[in-house]
Amino acid sequence: MYIFKLQAVLDHRQFTEERLEKELADIRGRIMAERQQLQSLQRKEMKSAEALKQEQAEGGLSSDGVLAYQAYLKRLSEQMVRHQSRLREIQACEADAQRELIEAMKRRQILEKLKQQGLDRYNQAVQKTERNWIDEIAVNRYARQTIQKSGEGQ
Repeated sequence: MYIFKLQAVLDHRQFTEERLEKELADIRGRIMAERQQLQSLQRKEMKSAEALKQEQAEGGLSSDGVLAYQAYLKRLSEQMVRHQSRLREIQACEADAQRELIEAMKRRQILEKLKQQGLDRYNQAVQKTERNWIDEIAVNRYARQTIQKSGEGQ
């Protein structure tokens, strides 16, 4: 039976790779949530700007109302800038995590190739031993038959 001497290292690398995959999935979830929040703020900004234009067109908005709308729109704009900044930071984390995952995958694959090569060498050695054993049995059988025939012929 073949035993890979570096199996513990391979197991550790697989565990590390799985952990990095989970981290990357979490980061991608954070990116999606951040994008959704940003889109929500953008929709609010568009609706508020439209409402301001509509009320101004109708002439039913006081100067205090215009100032309140502008303050609200400014606050929305500042929030969007913060979300965009956070989104860029998270995307940078995603790129780092993805590079780290790719490296971990490469390290695991190297060990898996070594394991497969060792298994192939082991299987070849077993087959060679079996062939030698079968050849020896065949030679012994032939030798016995030859001895029996020479004994019968006398």
